[in-house]
Amino acid sequence: MKKQPLKAAVIGTGMIAHKAHIPAYQSMADYYTLDAVMDKTMASAQQTADLFGIKSAYDDVQKMFLEVQPDIVSICTPSATHAAFARLALQHGAHVLCEKPLALCYKETKELFDLAAKQNRMIMACQTLRYHPDYLAAHHYAQAGTLGPIYYAEFSAIRRRGIPTWGSFHRKAASGGGCLSDLGVHMLDAAIWIMGCPRFASITGTTAALFGQREEQVHTSLAESGAPAGISTKRRYNPSEFDVEGFAAGSIRFENGALLNFKTAWAVNLPPRFNLTMAGEKAGFSLPEMTLYSVLHQYQADITPRIFHEGPYDHHPFSGHFYLIENAARHLLYQEDLMVKPQETLLVTALIEGFYVAAAKGREVRADEIMNP
Repeated sequence: MKKQPLKAAVIGTGMIAHKAHIPAYQSMADYYTLDAVMDKTMASAQQTADLFGIKSAYDDVQKMFLEVQPDIVSICTPSATHAAFARLALQHGAHVLCEKPLALCYKETKELFDLAAKQNRMIMACQTLRYHPDYLAAHHYAQAGTLGPIYYAEFSAIRRRGIPTWGSFHRKAASGGGCLSDLGVHMLDAAIWIMGCPRFASITGTTAALFGQREEQVHTSLAESGAPAGISTKRRYNPSEFDVEGFAAGSIRFENGALLNFKTAWAVNLPPRFNLTMAGEKAGFSLPEMTLYSVLHQYQADITPRIFHEGPYDHHPFSGHFYLIENAARHLLYQEDLMVKPQETLLVTALIEGFYVAAAKGREVRADEIMNP
């Protein structure tokens, strides 16, 4: 790999680019130079370039690749465009960091990983919850055998009223899905990672969309709708465009016998909650409080480890993106292991695709229907 710093470019100028990717690249001068930003409109691209002092702005992605020749690109566009931009970046010899989901179906995701391998390039989905100290601790306990075989897990990723009203998340043509592919995917990915990426056998679930088309029901704060650091630009929310799920609940069976239940929502008449619990033969745990439940000799024991949040980026509302972007640089420059592995992203994509098929058909969907159609 070339000597540092790596030449970076960002595709898309929305909230996650402004509040996570661009600040992360610019905070790591030893690893990166951020040389270009591209958006579908030159006005947006130039506004972002001016705001952050980025050298070049483009509204033509082909021209950007030819003129800038970036070593790595971040894809921060609506989900339905991810695969096309990722494919183009790989074809131009760039490594890729892509906002989740990498693609909207298992087949297309596998094609991207196959192309990356052929081009000898890295492609990684921005599954940033893994970099949180408490989730890292849970993963450590699982991999160290402290929990024993995990046979049950469940998570909730619930916003009481948190429909994103500042982007295109509520439009299926742009995003491919609603709260599951936007919000629940983070907890789903973390669960799969902690469980050791078991092979899934089947999935079932249901969706609802009860509030997105009622303007009086979507009043919320930016933080509660997924923009804790605010936004630089805002697309007017039109309730008549809402055509994705605002609530999703499902159940996943794995080949090893484990079961994962989940529910996620942008808007639901339940209290907001983001939690993950797992039960193993030796111990269980709950997050975010990171408590272990087990026995000590003949006594029941609840153990709460002291986990310190003193990393260099822990103060940032999008700290996971900073750690992920640093992880990518250290992988490319020093062969550090990537935190997010292809097989894990493939499984998460298969589960999301399988869930939407199951919800649409009203029945359980087997893994081979998605992964070996």
